[in-house]
Amino acid sequence: MASKLYEERAQKIKDTVAFKNESVTTCFMGGAAPAAHMGVKMKDFAMNPDVMIKTSLDYINEINAITSIDCLNMGINGMRPDLGLPMAWLSKLKMPGRELPDDSLWQVVETDILKPEDYDVIIDQGFEAVFNRLLPQLVDMNDFMEGITYQQENGMKNVELFINNDLPAVNSGFTSPPFEVLCGGRSMSQFFMDCYKIPDKIEKAIEVMLPGSIGSMLATINPVSGGGAWVGGWRGASALVSPKIWNRLVWPGMKASGLALIENNYIATFHLDQCWDRDIERFLEIPGKKAIINTDSMTDLRKARKILGENVAIMGDVPSPLLATGTTKEVKDYVSQLIDDIGPKGLFITPGCDAPANAKFENMVAMFEAANDWK
Repeated sequence: MASKLYEERAQKIKDTVAFKNESVTTCFMGGAAPAAHMGVKMKDFAMNPDVMIKTSLDYINEINAITSIDCLNMGINGMRPDLGLPMAWLSKLKMPGRELPDDSLWQVVETDILKPEDYDVIIDQGFEAVFNRLLPQLVDMNDFMEGITYQQENGMKNVELFINNDLPAVNSGFTSPPFEVLCGGRSMSQFFMDCYKIPDKIEKAIEVMLPGSIGSMLATINPVSGGGAWVGGWRGASALVSPKIWNRLVWPGMKASGLALIENNYIATFHLDQCWDRDIERFLEIPGKKAIINTDSMTDLRKARKILGENVAIMGDVPSPLLATGTTKEVKDYVSQLIDDIGPKGLFITPGCDAPANAKFENMVAMFEAANDWK
């Protein structure tokens, strides 16, 4: 049974999205950050789900003993990166202790595994026809099935670990919209050329893929471990594609995914890597006080708050380079100035995109201390 503290923190997530929070909400992100500080080799952390979960919990609780963390962006479910990311990105991963040195961070190997003729296959036969053919080229299927079995056998046990540690998660599901999936499979350079050469075909493929993408996203959500989902935005950033492409191929899928979450009474968290300044006002098309934009320090949050007001909560945005190489004073100054400028209401303080693997522990503490001490 969840403790009173857990329930209070879970309610604070909802209150922050609704701009009812009385203080800034602190939120942990840092998929790879715990390993080095806890003295765990990256190969063991990345390749063993139980080690990943225990190490992450120990790391978070070490911070929590110094200054409080209200929530996690996503629960840590123990899915190995090389088994989870290929489903969202259609790319292989190199892993520590396998293709890479023991303490290296995992790396995406992006190639054009998706061929131009596959757009027609998607349109005529559906995305599964392509996905089922490509997946065995991206993952070891024996490992993949073991990963699925692990999730089935240990999923709720791991959720209970986080509940017992008073750590609610904002999100328990995620989706990589069709634009992003196709980009990962084709490779960035090839896909962006396709967007100019054959936009009609890509648009049709996205339309075919979108219902399945939304259905899978909704199916991944476990309200017990987080009442929302993460809608990824990477290559579709405003700074990377023209308005014509963005309006036609990027935004419709992101918006539809967010609306599907809200219509099912879930929180929509738009994960926005790179700079989204040009199109930030489009998030006014999302129902008010139901969603979050989760930025990586490249989007101007002062401008975003001015435009979006209390329509969309903000999750951000301490830069990874600052967490890795800055001083505790620099981190605290950054956080304090951000809160001064955009206010505590509707604000989650968290690393921009994700805390890097080499984030200094003292800087992670300083980030949350600054948020908790702000007056």
